[in-house]
Amino acid sequence: MAERIGREPGGEQAGFAGSEADWSSEDWSGGELAAPADPESQRARNELMRLGSALVSRLFVLFKTSLNYSEGHAALEAPLAQAIGVVREIQRQGEEASLRIKGRHLYLAELRLRPQAASFNVFSFLMEEMRRHAIGAIHFTPLVTEEDLRRLVYAFREVEAESAPDSHASLLERMQQRMIANIELSTLPEEIETAGFDRERLKDGRLKARLCYQQALKAVARVEEQVSAGKPIRIREAKRVVQQMIDLLAQGESSLLGHGTRPDGERAAGHHAVKVCILSLTLGRRLGLAKFTLCELGLAALLHDLGKSELPGELLERGEGATPQEQQLLESHPMLGVKRVMQLKAVDRWSCRIITGIFEHHLLADRSGYPHFAYQRVGLFGRIIALANGFELLTSPRCADRSPYPPDKALRFMLTQVGKAYDQALLKLFIGCVGVQPIGCLLQLDSGELAVVVENHPDPGQWGSPQVKIIADAAGREVDGEVVDLARPDSGRHIAASLDPRLFQLDVSRYLQ
Repeated sequence: MAERIGREPGGEQAGFAGSEADWSSEDWSGGELAAPADPESQRARNELMRLGSALVSRLFVLFKTSLNYSEGHAALEAPLAQAIGVVREIQRQGEEASLRIKGRHLYLAELRLRPQAASFNVFSFLMEEMRRHAIGAIHFTPLVTEEDLRRLVYAFREVEAESAPDSHASLLERMQQRMIANIELSTLPEEIETAGFDRERLKDGRLKARLCYQQALKAVARVEEQVSAGKPIRIREAKRVVQQMIDLLAQGESSLLGHGTRPDGERAAGHHAVKVCILSLTLGRRLGLAKFTLCELGLAALLHDLGKSELPGELLERGEGATPQEQQLLESHPMLGVKRVMQLKAVDRWSCRIITGIFEHHLLADRSGYPHFAYQRVGLFGRIIALANGFELLTSPRCADRSPYPPDKALRFMLTQVGKAYDQALLKLFIGCVGVQPIGCLLQLDSGELAVVVENHPDPGQWGSPQVKIIADAAGREVDGEVVDLARPDSGRHIAASLDPRLFQLDVSRYLQ
């Protein structure tokens, strides 16, 4: 099946005329895929249609059964086993087990399901249940179990029983409490601005941002696993995550940008890819790129280091001191990533723009860098991803022999590389995105207090005076302090120094939740 998104934006510059007014789930969908011409493909399509309808029916029976029995009742065993059995069969067919609402229709991944007259009420029930909770998609991962599904069904029941004003946020919280890791829910795009979400309870969207960040990590990990196993990559899940990021950025940049401060932990490569994607999308939005172009940019950024999955792990962890042969192998990763994306079932203008971004992300503004080709001009995607990649590498502990830069010092260093490594106009706009004191930056104020940057000022003249949350008083005692706008003359505080939170063993992201 061809991987594509909606209408063609007509190249890099076409997106500048786009607006947020034409946001819709049908635009995201790319329309229904054309029916295959050959009989074998048609048979496979018909089988997936049957399985998709069977999954809807099994979920209908399960939801209805749960209305009459407690969570541990034996009456749930057969409906649970049947539903998971259909999920497994869909996955054996090589398709994603994802039910999605697009407009007035229900889809299995990209395949529109067509209910028979006898099952019309079954489809209507599930779609109504999803819409009532502002759910655009239910995705079952390959590791999903009957227990995951049981917990999800009763999470629905609990949310309905408490009649929460924002059932979507309540459901996400219930899923976290019940540790449902192998079923993922996406927000219904057209509901984002109309569902009446309780903004205070969602903490300005940070709950959604946290879940989206986790889903992005999973999507990157799955693509890396496919590459390592020598299998063809599938990027539909990554595409959906990027679309969610764009929706969240449209509501407010700070919630997602704050997650770029998280410690890298065990999957450093995954965190790096997601952070670069968030930074690239933020810069792309400031440029005014249309949502289709943003989705292409986001996928290119999320997959920019895909080729490293084919390199030896010890080479990637070594840092400095690589031999010339090892350095040459390391510099091959953009081309390895390009080859992987070119193995998608359809290569078109959409995938070509993603390929260009992956290929160019280590080419510098003066056309040095690598891969080593005679290049006349680095494209917009390549320049954006190079900026985001450079900033993330400078501010994260990527190797044992180099300490990370605090964000403000990283930006100052990048300014010294204007014209050589980075595009001057894009870097200035990038600083406007992340701020002179980026979100998550730990500051010492002239009052002696410690504070974390939680929001940047929209006025470039006030970039040095962000909104901060006080986290420690002048005596060094941790406090749940107020949020202070340093741009206000009556704040009575000014920045004295920028500090490295790692020296204080602080995870500043917990102050951004």
